[in-house]
Amino acid sequence: MAVYEGRDGRGVVFQPRIKHWFEVNSAAGTLPDRYQGMYLDEVYRDLDVTPREVWVPGTRGSAGYLALKIEEGDDVEVWSRGYRASSPEGEPQDLVFTEYRTPKGSISQLERATEHGASVYNVDYFLKDLKDVEVMKYILQERRYLWDERRYEWGRRRFGDTIPLRVNLQRSPLMWLFVGLMGFQRAVTMIWRHPKEMEELLALQEGDFIKMLEVCRGKPITELHFGDNMHQDMCSPPYFKRYMMPFYKRVLPRVKEMGMYSTAHWDGFVGQLLPLVAETGLNGLECVTPLPQGDVTLEQMNEGMRGMFLRDGIPAVMMCPWTSLEALGDHVRNLIKLFYPRLILGISDLTPANADFERIRFVKGIVEEFNEAL
Repeated sequence: MAVYEGRDGRGVVFQPRIKHWFEVNSAAGTLPDRYQGMYLDEVYRDLDVTPREVWVPGTRGSAGYLALKIEEGDDVEVWSRGYRASSPEGEPQDLVFTEYRTPKGSISQLERATEHGASVYNVDYFLKDLKDVEVMKYILQERRYLWDERRYEWGRRRFGDTIPLRVNLQRSPLMWLFVGLMGFQRAVTMIWRHPKEMEELLALQEGDFIKMLEVCRGKPITELHFGDNMHQDMCSPPYFKRYMMPFYKRVLPRVKEMGMYSTAHWDGFVGQLLPLVAETGLNGLECVTPLPQGDVTLEQMNEGMRGMFLRDGIPAVMMCPWTSLEALGDHVRNLIKLFYPRLILGISDLTPANADFERIRFVKGIVEEFNEAL
């Protein structure tokens, strides 16, 4: 809590994301002998670091954070099926087809699972033309959100004394449009050709956020997280100023009034956006990725974030065996020097499946040295 509140605590908190590493190596049969038969939270206990992505019962590919339940309108049907097919190159691929059927028409998307099923990505998007946009507007107008009490209690009993409750929200409207609904190229084209209809859709997406926030009101939540996957090549500074900044300034005062902290997931190239982030009202950023993997130095991150807290900060490539331990150690010490006490140390974006996993213990040793010296 000291990090959220901006005060000195009892030292650096180390909270690495290891779920992806764990799931891929479990599926591939390459999990080290030490962790065979363990669940994710047991691996965290063995490492003796703060757990993450464990609040809800884990299924492969799930976020591992508490989220709200979605309840669609009475006349909105959702159909989904998974199947295996061959790619154009003849390789087998696992696909998930999802369709929404409404009185306004139907929309559908196609997702492909990654090699070991730890994630999915879009092959085809829900929104392809203005007709689909009208269907999506209807879905958003009819949609409701519910508090997931069962999953909240499951996590509270196991981790309530260890980690503050974080609830994951949808991406901010523009990034949701780019990443989850329409795809970047089509979305930019549609915004240019049909500004009125697209502004109406973005406004309804924002209204959807307000519904989520109101469900969270009065709940024992510490952090509300926007899963934006921010990248300046998708959301350039002009787009950020036109769409993102007004959204944040309308929504984040409500989060603050509810007594909660706000964070966003910025895991792409963000050097052009960091000079703007302090104006958003966000309390912190997650997964900002410095050089040599991202496009910013630690000093640029520190200057741009101006009093915000950082979660993560170790480039994922530094957890791989081709980076020297000396370089990793120097980076971690400099990161702590620049950001403590406004730091929850972790890996940007996550621990790679091919990481030298014992580097987690190496970083933990540096953290312990720093904390003992306080």
